[in-house]
Amino acid sequence: MPTSVTSLDLSHAPWRLTAQPSAETQGLLSAELRTALSAGVNATVPSCVHTDLLAAKLIEDPYGLDAEHRLRWMGHTDWTYSTTFELSPAALAHDSLELACDGLDTVATLTLNDQTIGHAANMHRRHRFDLKTAARSGANTLTLHFRAPLDAADEAQERLGKLPHRGHGANKIETPHNAIRKMACSYGWDWGPVIPSAGIWRNIRIEAWSTARIAHVRPAVTQATKDQATVTLAIDFDLAQSSAPPTTSNTQLSATAQLVDPKGHQVATAHLPLGNTAGNTTDTHTGHTLLHIDQPQRWWPVGHGDQPLYTLTVNLHDTHGQTLDSTLHRIGLRTVTLDTTPDTQSGNGSHVEGLPLGGQMTLKVNGQAVFLKGANWIPDDCFPARSEEPDRLKRRINQLVAAHGNCLRIWGGGVFPGTDFLEHCDQTGVLIWQDFMFACAGYPEEEPYRSEVEAEARDNVARLCPHPCVVIYNGNNECIWGAFDWTPDFKALLDPANTRGWGLHYWLDLLPKVIEELDPSRPYWPASPWSGSMDHHPNQNRRGNRHIWNVWHGDGQYRNYLGHYPRMATEFGYHGPPHAATLLPHVPHDQRQWNSPALNFYNRNGGKGQQVHTNLRLADDFIPPHDNLDDWLYLAQVMQARALDMGCTWFRALAPWCSAAVYWQWNDCWPVSSWSAIDSGEREKPLYHATKRFFAPQLATIKPTQPVPEGQAIGSLAVYLHNDTHCLWDGPLTAQRVDLQGNVLDSLTLTTHTSPRSTQRIDLPDTWLDRPTDTALIVRGANTPDAWWWFAPDFDLPYEPAQLEVQLTPTGPEQYQLTLHAQSLIRDLCFYPDRLHPNATINDNLFTLLPGDRVNLTLTCPTAIDLDTLTTAPVMQSVNRFGKVTC
Repeated sequence: MPTSVTSLDLSHAPWRLTAQPSAETQGLLSAELRTALSAGVNATVPSCVHTDLLAAKLIEDPYGLDAEHRLRWMGHTDWTYSTTFELSPAALAHDSLELACDGLDTVATLTLNDQTIGHAANMHRRHRFDLKTAARSGANTLTLHFRAPLDAADEAQERLGKLPHRGHGANKIETPHNAIRKMACSYGWDWGPVIPSAGIWRNIRIEAWSTARIAHVRPAVTQATKDQATVTLAIDFDLAQSSAPPTTSNTQLSATAQLVDPKGHQVATAHLPLGNTAGNTTDTHTGHTLLHIDQPQRWWPVGHGDQPLYTLTVNLHDTHGQTLDSTLHRIGLRTVTLDTTPDTQSGNGSHVEGLPLGGQMTLKVNGQAVFLKGANWIPDDCFPARSEEPDRLKRRINQLVAAHGNCLRIWGGGVFPGTDFLEHCDQTGVLIWQDFMFACAGYPEEEPYRSEVEAEARDNVARLCPHPCVVIYNGNNECIWGAFDWTPDFKALLDPANTRGWGLHYWLDLLPKVIEELDPSRPYWPASPWSGSMDHHPNQNRRGNRHIWNVWHGDGQYRNYLGHYPRMATEFGYHGPPHAATLLPHVPHDQRQWNSPALNFYNRNGGKGQQVHTNLRLADDFIPPHDNLDDWLYLAQVMQARALDMGCTWFRALAPWCSAAVYWQWNDCWPVSSWSAIDSGEREKPLYHATKRFFAPQLATIKPTQPVPEGQAIGSLAVYLHNDTHCLWDGPLTAQRVDLQGNVLDSLTLTTHTSPRSTQRIDLPDTWLDRPTDTALIVRGANTPDAWWWFAPDFDLPYEPAQLEVQLTPTGPEQYQLTLHAQSLIRDLCFYPDRLHPNATINDNLFTLLPGDRVNLTLTCPTAIDLDTLTTAPVMQSVNRFGKVTC
């Protein structure tokens, strides 16, 4: 009888996709499309129905103008994927023959050779199906029938009952995303379209095995000092359901574990007797052991140290020492804790005045507090398989590291990350705040939903356990906050008369128990936001983590971030459009106005009406240029960058009271106006370049000496120095008050002596607050970006025209050095090389310069560059053009 696990990869097999559209949608389709769907088209796996039909040139680009509405029929259509594969007698001779599916989207019935082998109803977990009774030697036909994703959600709600849900933004559809275990944003969000996918979205394979197989390897690091590390290793294994007659001699199972350091030296081994196969059950069993490592090379977050990875190999053996199965993982030796100790003094050591008593919330890695600098992560494409393209994910993570970020929060309305994403974060030191997949809704606690949630949690906690980048689990996104503060149907969930479960069982009971059982080495937090108890409002400043949305969604200006003092800011954001090369190819020329139907289509932020809301916020600083879309897009992007600069630098000034600035959001999934720093064309917005500055390891910022409630005047100002390095920050800084021509009116030399991982405050003279409409403040130093403070909105500032010398020097194929020499004060100088060519890029952007400042940039462009075109709008922009009109 064969012993080792053998696998047949079906991910690249020849697949066919067929469909029979419903009677209601037949009339929407061309005869050619109806015929093709009935006959079948070639499909790829992993994929989804949209990308397969797009590849077959049977549908238009789903991201095209109004295409979402024209393709709505796809969400009301059942789909069938099928393939034929060969099985050898040797494969059939194994005790177990299973179909292993890493991702099915979502409600599916599976058949092999016309026999039903199982059902699936959860996109967020892996599935395994027994093929023994249906498989045969030679050709086998596998079929996966997917229920229409819009109809499946409605049907699930009909069975389970309605619970409130929110998040669809300006979309004109309210499909109950909470009734089905599918990516919530498939059904639209306030940045995403309604394009619900269906299909095989992760790998699929046949596995044949005998006696036993390894299900999971769970290495929990419980100790990691400079002298010793301890790994509590759990090995989960499945036993085969043998068809052979029972015997008196059962196979004795054992496992060996070997740990090898980054240089290839073996540092720890273990042998685990696992017992025998008596009973021949398919239940999962677990063996435990400890691995001790002397003088470990510890894994650190980026900016705090290196990321050495050890290789952990686990082999499963039978009585005779034959290998039944083996796995390999690269793990990091580090511990992580969440410090929520109550304050013993007001302010908890912050230099900002007026902070009350509360409770801290600080993540610690290897016992060292880490200030989280980063952003929230959404699926990088509307279609799940496409969003996991490995090189694209690496580019997005590398962009975060280049911007000095150290954390991504995986938002609970998307999907759990795949292996490529996690491994690159392991290698780069990017920390993952991992939400469970619950967002902006109440969730059913009835069966079979309840069991699906538990299976999903167990599968993902076990799968993510080996990855050192994952440092905290979070129960849900805004579900508990919604019950406290949102619409009456949400508030009714907390009514004592409500006897129906709505998710609290998951977040307060089930999930913490699963984590305690499977991965007790990581902290768990029930919600985002959450203040530690149902007795406290979940979204407050004194304790827990905060989502701050009453700045963008409220009526206040971005300066109102100064009124907030969160312990941990894990979601807050400000809207900004994508780059022209990302957006305008989808916009007809006659609709290239700021509030056209097309621009509103590519803006799903609801409230006051899509583009109108962005325009209102733009008017906080500028007179919106409604007659020039290029200028409007530029100024809206500038406002986004300014807002996040204000919020993130203030939260860093609050340290150690505040321990995180994780804004919304890092990326985008289609060409939309949203809160992202990087648009769906992978183009970096001005916000991205601002991020490189406000997340700099050593940051100087000018801020008030205490929080400023909305509507109140700002009093005294101070320079806050946030040193997020392991070195002493010791050196002079220069603070200056300048006029709008760039002339220095006052100057101070500031003596810095900022300890590692700490904040220092230096007060500025109150007299520097005079002449608010014709002066600005700047702080400069050798190791930090410039810090600016402006006293008035731009429409009150009489800027001089920007004067800039520009030199363009070819340095290689398609590459130039761009040398800038400022002759005047120039504020928010930006270059938009995508207006020269869609593939043109620039390595830095968004500068405010004083006379005499020089900047060298690298510009890449596939076509020749005309200097006059390069240095005029819309390619080169500054806000000097949009100040106070003085004539």
